[in-house]
This record gives sequence, structure tokens and C-alpha cells, in this order.
Amino acid sequence: MATIKELKELALHAARGTAPANFTVETVDEALRAELSKMASSINEFQRNKYDIFDIIIETIEEVVPKRVSNALDAFAEVRVVPNGQKAIFKLKTGKQRAKKFLTRVGLSGVYETFRLDSKTFTVEPDALGIGATLDFERMLDGSEAIADTMDAITEAFADGIFNKVQMALRAALNATGRPAANKVTGSYSAANLFKLVSVVRAYGNGAIILAPPEFIGAMGADAIVPVGTYGTSYPSNGVYSPDDIEAIHRTGYINLFRGTPVVQIPQSYTDETNTTTWIDPQIAYVLPTGGEKIVKVVLEGETQMWDWTNRDQSIEIMAYKKIGTAILTQHNWGIYQNTGITQTYVEPNL
Repeated sequence: MATIKELKELALHAARGTAPANFTVETVDEALRAELSKMASSINEFQRNKYDIFDIIIETIEEVVPKRVSNALDAFAEVRVVPNGQKAIFKLKTGKQRAKKFLTRVGLSGVYETFRLDSKTFTVEPDALGIGATLDFERMLDGSEAIADTMDAITEAFADGIFNKVQMALRAALNATGRPAANKVTGSYSAANLFKLVSVVRAYGNGAIILAPPEFIGAMGADAIVPVGTYGTSYPSNGVYSPDDIEAIHRTGYINLFRGTPVVQIPQSYTDETNTTTWIDPQIAYVLPTGGEKIVKVVLEGETQMWDWTNRDQSIEIMAYKKIGTAILTQHNWGIYQNTGITQTYVEPNL
């Protein structure tokens, strides 16, 4: 049997998609699953080894989740990791726009609130993000489940939970105090209105990106870049479409560039098995500045905490929570577009 140190190394390699000496990338997952299965081959074995298993999962979460979140949100979010009890202090950049700075973050009531900033620094107060997974030992004994699956599920759920918290903070800013009318659009889709948003945002960075779910991007379609009649009547009645847009739609189903602005798709999924409630609001796209101050602040405070609970049917629930805070620093330098022509399938989760 591998040592706990070796298992921790295997778990980290499996999460990163790398391999230690004497292994290949293809065999790391298999080796980790086999070793963890030995540690949880029965209820007694699990109880004997559970704290070592928890340590393996926690170290994997601490190593993988911050990097995964930072890489995914790097274009517009600043991610900080601080010890338990320590506050992440963010400094405000002074200048002519300082008077326009507002903060949107979760309040004690659990609702995202917006208020005026009156100091040169601010902290992001975290709240707890909880994750639960159930171990069915009958399924584990017959090989249908493995403790490694639980580890993967918890790690992925934390990353997804952070992404959703960021989305909730951005989405709550649609009607936030201090949001200029020029920085939001609500109504059916219009390429002209989206371009106005992009033009406003570009003034606050080196450029801009459009962050949107597939439903919103699909509703954009190809961009008619030449209005009817501009250069005579020889053009089609629906204008002239970019060949690149047509090719992108042909290959992927979506455009990936809107008048020089990259269109980045937010992965969409469902929160229920009936495929009716979406994980991301399909109506909303965000136009965010690049190269300037990052508008989203994310704080991960302290180490992940884990414990277990045995149910009456002897299945075991593994619980984990981590303190996570998100905040939106400003309202004037980014845009939000709500396409009300798209059927609403999003229900805000209780994170």
C-alpha cells in the first residue's frame, strides 16, 4: 500500500493531469483510485482511514481550486488566498474616477448589496460555501463507486460554486446603485446596442471581452456589418455578414469575435435531471474591460474543513466547506446586457 505522502502526490498529479516518475498520465488516475479504494473497502476501513482521506482531499482542493479559479477568471478577476482569520485588503486606485466607485458584495442577509465606498481600502467579507457528497458502501463494494469519484466531485463543486458566486455578484449589479444607463441594456438583442456597450467599456482598459452563455451567443447570430443600401442595392436585404462569423457558426455553432471584441463562452449546464433549470442565466452577457483594473475580487480564506455523517441506512455523507468572498468594485467601467427575448431558465441558487 502506498504511503499517505505518495497518495497526496498522486492526487495532485491526477488533478493537474501530470504524472510522477514511474507513472504515465494515463495510469495516475487508475493507481489513485485503486489505493483510495483500499482505504475505503468497508465501513470499518473508511472509519480507520477517513482523516487521512480527508487530508488528501483537502490538500488537493487547496492546490487545485485557487489555480483553476484564477486561470478561468484571470481576464477580469483578482483572486486572493489568505489564512483563516486574516482579511484581504484591497487598495483603491485614485484618480478622476474614484468618486464613481461602488461596491457590490454579499451582505449579512445573504443578499448582494451595493453601497458607496468612502475609504481608500476595503475588505471582502467571506461566507461559507458548503459541499456534500454521499458514499454508498454497497456500490463501493461492488465497484460501482470509488472514493476518488467523491474527491473529484467535491473539488469540481468548489470551483463551480466560486464561479457561480462571481456570476451572482455580476448579475446583481444589473440594477445596482451607481450603474450608469450607458452601461446596461435590457430588451431584445441588438448588435448596435451591444457595440455601444463595448465602446463604453473599451475606454477603461486596453480592450474588452464579451462573456456570455451559449444561449446568448446563439441569439447573436452572425453580425450584419454592412447596413442595407449603404453601398447600393446589390447587397442582400439582410446585409453583408462576416465570412469569419459564418465559418465560426459552421464549425462551432457560435461566433467568437464581435467587431474586434472576443466572445468568450461561459460553460452552461443544468441543476436538475429534467434539464429545465440552467446553472448560468441564459439571458445575460457581460462586457468586461481587459488590461486595466480587475473589477471582480475573489477571496478564499482559510483551509477547507471536512467531516462526515452516518445516515440510518449506513450510507455516509462527507461534508466540506470553505470560506469564500466575492465583490464587484465598480459599476462605470463594465457593461451588462439582458436579452429578454431568451426564455428565462435560471433560478438563483442558495449558495
